[in-house]
Amino acid sequence: MKDPKLTMERSPLGSRFFSSSNTLVVAVSTGVDSMVLLDLLQNLPKLRRPRLIVAHVNHHLRTQSTAEEAFLRTYCRQRNLPLEVAQWAVAEHPAKGIEAAARRFRYSFFATVMDKYQAQAVATAHHQDDLAETVLMKLIRGGRIEQLGALRWQRPFASGALIRPLLALNKQDLRRYAKDHQLTWFEDETNRDLTPFRNRVRHRYLPSLSVENPRLVTALASDAEQINDLLGLANERLGELDATLRTERGFSLAAFRRLSESTQRSYLRYYLTKRGVATIKEEQLHQLVTGLGDQTRPPQSFQLPNQWCLVKGYREAFLKKAGQMAQEGESEGEFVVELGQWYRLRAGGAFSVTRQPDQGSVTTVWLTNNQFPLTCRPVQAGDRLLLKGGTHQRVRRVLIDQKVPRDLRANQRVIVDALGQVVWLVGVKVAWFDRRPGALPVALCQREQ
Repeated sequence: MKDPKLTMERSPLGSRFFSSSNTLVVAVSTGVDSMVLLDLLQNLPKLRRPRLIVAHVNHHLRTQSTAEEAFLRTYCRQRNLPLEVAQWAVAEHPAKGIEAAARRFRYSFFATVMDKYQAQAVATAHHQDDLAETVLMKLIRGGRIEQLGALRWQRPFASGALIRPLLALNKQDLRRYAKDHQLTWFEDETNRDLTPFRNRVRHRYLPSLSVENPRLVTALASDAEQINDLLGLANERLGELDATLRTERGFSLAAFRRLSESTQRSYLRYYLTKRGVATIKEEQLHQLVTGLGDQTRPPQSFQLPNQWCLVKGYREAFLKKAGQMAQEGESEGEFVVELGQWYRLRAGGAFSVTRQPDQGSVTTVWLTNNQFPLTCRPVQAGDRLLLKGGTHQRVRRVLIDQKVPRDLRANQRVIVDALGQVVWLVGVKVAWFDRRPGALPVALCQREQ
């Protein structure tokens, strides 16, 4: 018979967290899983046994919650184990999403206990069946492949780590151990309620699928471990790629376009996730790859979840919050102009492009939707202004004719449309665009600072 204690001692966590010099918070619900975990930890060899702090949350969701708390208080007192208990009052229970809210409350409490005792980690009693259930739930719901390996041996948490020493053990192992060692535990009657998705997976879907493969739980857990290994390798390589593509604000478009399409998608997932944009859908990811690869329309802004934008310039792409002003103005070199935002000019003053002018000198130009977004950049050789009647004039000639001092010409900015046409030689002259069908008035504003 497999001894769960030996399996836990050989886990990848042993050398780091199981030591008499460490303090470990143990999350205990009084269910069979957590009672086995607590017993195993108490029976580690003395030199490998950390100082244990028991943490329990009374969720007040069941009639037996009070009895469970009382039992655990007695258990810990008899064994001289420090115990911390939190009360999740009924008045704090939300009308919807109670499971997620309960989890947030628990983990916030665990972090508080960790800080109080300066503990290195929190240990939970997640086991192999939990891992298999999580994998199957993710497969059914769909989503990002990273989520298939959501339950790992350890992950960063609060000031230390959250560890799961029992992941190599299945539910049968734990029940057998509990019976052999005559442990006392409480059964949660809500686990039989098939309303929660996880309970349906646990009591209906996994048993049905296990008819096809009696070792399905072990197989799914193994799949999750392999996925984690491959994801670890992929993230390592993507981190190296990120270092080669990175620019001051984002990443190089020229280097990005040299990658294969599959690598572009993988890199974009990595780039966005590392910077806090984690909910992008695969369909939108394909659109981003297509848009970033299109060199016929250099400036473009892609709307992302949570008010993020991926801005595509001429040479680089970068993230910014929608509506966020480019605080450094033209020191950014090139940026997409947000309507209604003011931007400082290195030569002095500020400008804005808006549909509702407020103050400052105002000139109106008529633009169509396909001319957006607008981009601000330095003057380039070959820039020309469209004049009334369809002729053009070189921007550098305009600067000379307008007697702009030579030392100021180096800092001169232009606003160009999505087609690359100069709309405004900022502070000097505006291009002429006929009032075509569908064109709307846009105000070009300038003020002194």
